[in-house]
Formats: sequence, C-alpha cells, structure tokens
Amino acid sequence: MSHYVHKCYKIGKKIKKLVFFIHGYNGSAADIDYAAQMLMAKLDGVCLVLPEAAEICEKNPEKKQWFSLRKFDPQDLRRNAQTSVEQVVDIYSHAGEDMLKVAQNLNQMIDESQQEYQIGDDETYIMGFSQGAMLAIFTSLIRKNPVKACFALSGIVAGKDVLEKNILSHPKVFMFHGKDDLSVQYKTLDFSLNWLAEHHVPVTDFRYDGLAHRMIDDEMVVIAKEILSD
Repeated sequence: MSHYVHKCYKIGKKIKKLVFFIHGYNGSAADIDYAAQMLMAKLDGVCLVLPEAAEICEKNPEKKQWFSLRKFDPQDLRRNAQTSVEQVVDIYSHAGEDMLKVAQNLNQMIDESQQEYQIGDDETYIMGFSQGAMLAIFTSLIRKNPVKACFALSGIVAGKDVLEKNILSHPKVFMFHGKDDLSVQYKTLDFSLNWLAEHHVPVTDFRYDGLAHRMIDDEMVVIAKEILSD
C-alpha cells in the first residue's frame, strides 16, 4: 500500500472482509486504536486497516491531518456554537479539492489491499471518525463501484461542491453523532442526512444523548452487526 503508513489487524483465520478506519484531524492511527479494539472484539474474518495521514498537523506537530482546516477557518468558527449550520457547511465546502486528492489516494490504497486479499467492493467497508468520517463519505462516493457500506462517526458531508461533481457510487451510509459534540457540531447532522438523501445515497443515522466528540462501544456494536450481517 503505497500512500500511507498504516496499522493492519487481522481478525480470524480466514480474511473475508476489509474495513478501512480513518482517523481524524490532529490525530493518528494510534488515537483511534481504542475504538478499533472495541470493534475487533465483535468481528471475525476481517482485516481492519488504519491508515495514517502523511501531513503534519498545522495545530500540533506531534499529530497528523488529512487536510488543512486553518487555511479556511483560522478562527475555528466551525466549532463555535454561535456559528450557523450554513456557515459551518460553507467552511467545510472549501476543502473539496484537497479532499478529492486524499480520497483518490485512499481509494488506490483500498484497491491494492483488495488485490492482496482477493476481496471485492461488496465485502469492503470504509469508516472514519471526525475528519476521517468526512473522508470516509467522500472516498466511498467517488469510488467507481460502491463499497458495501460507509460508517461516518462524528462527521459532516464536507467538500460538497467538489464531491457532487465526482459522485460515482451510492453505497449505504451510516452516520453516528453525539448530541454534545461541538468539535464537529451535532446541529449539522440534519444537513448531512438531507444532502445525502438528495443525492440518492441511502443513509441511516444514530444519535447519542450526552456524547461529545469521541467514540463509544454502542456505535461499534451497530457497525459490527452491519458488517457481520452482510
């Protein structure tokens, strides 16, 4: 896999499915390992791949980012509760070209892994947290053939104008969001659901009382059930 350093967990003796789990902004593969461990405990016959962004985070040189946010939002208005949904969406829409490049690289990485394990898109899943959730949606929708499902945790449809021009697939998308999330604001969830539905992408949402910007076992239970049911 030529583009990104990654962790790879093989669960079970025979690998039948691939799951790509994308970390967030100011993060790393290690930062989502706690959720990966929760998920792996519920799976069998799966290769779980955690790619790590190549770009040093503009906010913290010890962490990584998939694309810049400060160049579009230097004042972090997207995280301000007083910022309207429309303003938040507009901020994220500026990242479209950067997201397209990363999503193309991720799709190449997915293709290479599929060849290695002889697994097709119908047994491949893309999931992500925060900025990784945004990329999970973007990457899934621009693939030539649809993956089995996309799981977006604490994310938003970002880069919408560029994404709209490049949609090739309409996989099932599952969106998970905590109602106390101010990092990627919970109030944007309905925008994402409506945008996906308007673009003929089947979408299901899960909302969690008292949950801020993190992942919990309840979400992994839903994801594992979907993966194992297919």
